[in-house]
Amino acid sequence: MDINQLLTQYAQGERLFSKVNLCEAHLSGMNLSRAVFRDAILQEINLSSAYLRRTDFRGADLKGADLRGAYLKGSDLRGTDLRWADMGATDISQALYNSQTQFPLGFDPNGRNAYAIAPKADLSLAYLYKADLRWTKLTDANLAQGYLYRADLRSADLRGADLSEADLRAALCDPDTCFDEEFDPNCAGVYWIRPQCSLVDATLSGARLSGMDLTGADLSGADLTWADLSRANLENTNLSGANLTGANLLGANLLGAKITDAEFAEADLRGAIAPDGSTALSEQQKSAP
Repeated sequence: MDINQLLTQYAQGERLFSKVNLCEAHLSGMNLSRAVFRDAILQEINLSSAYLRRTDFRGADLKGADLRGAYLKGSDLRGTDLRWADMGATDISQALYNSQTQFPLGFDPNGRNAYAIAPKADLSLAYLYKADLRWTKLTDANLAQGYLYRADLRSADLRGADLSEADLRAALCDPDTCFDEEFDPNCAGVYWIRPQCSLVDATLSGARLSGMDLTGADLSGADLTWADLSRANLENTNLSGANLTGANLLGANLLGAKITDAEFAEADLRGAIAPDGSTALSEQQKSAP
């Protein structure tokens, strides 16, 4: 992929650029916020003064990159190779990193207010809004007064963590999410992602729910705008009044689902199984009362 292709696709709404090769590309001052560059090859790329808020660089190779003055607030740098990168005046506040992240020699991420994602980490007062913490081990971490609203905690291990006064409203959990026995996630307002769950009027816009089993779930009135429900099992799910504008329902199973007054504008319904077992969901939706 060349620079023009990247910028054109980004302008058209594309955000997924995993594994691209943009070695030595000149993108100084560009806005690539919320783009996903997982495992991308970005050696010696020029991103000086670029706007990269909440951009995902997990596993990317940024050796020798020019990041002077770049704005990476809230970005994901877990497993990122930043050796020999120029990070003068780079803003990585609220960025996530872990033990696999390699920073330039002498660079102190803690001094830049970045967040170490690891067991026993001090994440008190951390701003982790919508952070992807799936499969993360945060045992004995200090998350007191942390803001984890809508964070994804599926399969995360939080045993022993200090969650006093932490905001976990609408955080996504599943049966593999581990808390201390005395902690009540239901009182904290988490969303359980599992069959037969009750998510009435839930805020799930942009949620990553690809391949999830939500059979028999009650999602009536839920905000699922631009959510990824591709290949999800929504059999017998109640979607009455739900807003699925722009949602990705590619190959999803909605057999027996209730879709009265549900909104599917701009949704990707290719290959989705309709409530009656056909593949004409888009036509059914148009005629739904």
